[in-house]
Amino acid sequence: TDRPGDGTIPPSYNELNALISNRLSHHKGAIVLDGLEWLSSLHGFDALIGFIRSLSDSVHRTYWDIFLSIDENSFNSIEFNLITREAPLYKNILEDNIEIADVSSTDSSELLKVEHLEVELHADGSPKLVFLTRLPKSGFTKSILQRRILQWRRMGLDVSEVESALHTLNTETMYQTYSILEEKVRRAIFLDNWIVENITDTQERSIAQFRIRQLTGLDELEQRYFAD
Repeated sequence: TDRPGDGTIPPSYNELNALISNRLSHHKGAIVLDGLEWLSSLHGFDALIGFIRSLSDSVHRTYWDIFLSIDENSFNSIEFNLITREAPLYKNILEDNIEIADVSSTDSSELLKVEHLEVELHADGSPKLVFLTRLPKSGFTKSILQRRILQWRRMGLDVSEVESALHTLNTETMYQTYSILEEKVRRAIFLDNWIVENITDTQERSIAQFRIRQLTGLDELEQRYFAD
């Protein structure tokens, strides 16, 4: 609120960041933020998503969790997807065994947990593709797949073809879908690393890397560079 008084917080990202950063440097716990729809209307959505990303960086390697309470209907589908890329959507944070919900949930009042996933960068500032540990079938869950999708997204990979698996209740089908994409991602990472080291033509490298991150044309690129 803009009204001064004890225990009030002005609708300022600087003020919120200062308050939260002070909390994160001590002890451990959980922070729940409400009213983000109002902040977006005051400062614009770009500023809001930047604020959420800064929260993600701040909470990393602390003993704190940050939850965002939002009304899905206050954002368009693109904005909502950008938010959930930074803060995975949860069904019920009051259960000991937290389960990630589908983004298409009909419940308009949702809680999203901010989690930071570090990504290495190339010299030009673009995300570096790195090999991640292959997920075992034993213990595989929707929550684990959601976390892996977020890691892939942070690297700039288009993994939309596996996101449909989040809507199935069959863990076996979910794991099979993941396994297929996992192999494609590994091919893409190998290609990308080779191109960075061996292709000096800037335009050729940029075009190839764009296709790699879209996970399209892998067969063609492999044929071009590794035919011999």
